[in-house]
Amino acid sequence: MLSRVAEGMYWMSRYVERAEHIARITLVNSHMLIDLGELAPDMQEKQWLGVLRILRLDQRPEVKESLLGSALETHNVSSFMKSESTRNLVSAMTKARENARSIRENISEEMWETLNTLYWSLVGDDAKQRFEESPQEMFHAVIMGSLLFQGVADQTLPRAQSWQFIQLAKYLERADMICRIVDTNFDILQNSGDFCETPLRNIQWMGVLRSCCSIEAYRRKQVGDLDPLRLAAFLILDADSPRNVRYAIKAAREAIAGIAASVHPQQIDVAERILGRLNAHLEYAEIRDISGGLLNTFLKDVQEDIAEASIAIENAYFLH
Repeated sequence: MLSRVAEGMYWMSRYVERAEHIARITLVNSHMLIDLGELAPDMQEKQWLGVLRILRLDQRPEVKESLLGSALETHNVSSFMKSESTRNLVSAMTKARENARSIRENISEEMWETLNTLYWSLVGDDAKQRFEESPQEMFHAVIMGSLLFQGVADQTLPRAQSWQFIQLAKYLERADMICRIVDTNFDILQNSGDFCETPLRNIQWMGVLRSCCSIEAYRRKQVGDLDPLRLAAFLILDADSPRNVRYAIKAAREAIAGIAASVHPQQIDVAERILGRLNAHLEYAEIRDISGGLLNTFLKDVQEDIAEASIAIENAYFLH
């Protein structure tokens, strides 16, 4: 496979997965704040600022300037976050479509139609009006469009390098996002004082699970009250749910192993080594490894390994 095609496959998939997470995180946060009702303004601000942090928007100078200009009022933060999410959704889907168009002859017609339809639903002439009338519907449409695109790709592509690059990108992006969701939300909730001792805390923890699309999977394994440590262990260490870090890293390792075996079978692939080591670390990790204040460090190490693997993939397969 040409490096140009491999790179197009990789980034097309990664941007679609990113758009899905942007939409889901924003939608879940909006619904959660409605369910919580009369929540203290400072807690609402923390929730929306947490979304900015998850999406790595909080450090952008223009974002800081906009938020400071609004004096961090809850309504302004909420409106700003929804509009910022929309801009990032459009940006991610535009980049996904551009990559897909550059490799049009290497993807199926159904994949292109699905992605193209989703893109125009966000940038069409009536998109602004539809967003103003019901932003939740647009976020939900992006989520379902991403799931449809992934299903179409699985059903129309041979299990060759093209499909493997799509899987690799999807699961690396997913693992990184789940780490950010868990890290940010645990930081907010663990430092929210007495609020987490009230019955409303379960709504907050369920929001974390919904942000990772894992609430049903968690309920099948855990019965009763939502225990934060068990919730974190499930999202990070569970081997069966495709929306968990361990599962995603294992799938990414299998994808890069297949790519490496067909491209340079006699060489040791750097990205495969990194992901293999991380996969073993997650496989043998225990709940005590993330308890007692160790969660942040654990997640930071996972994210650093994902970043190193991403750089190794770029150097090995795209920079030619």
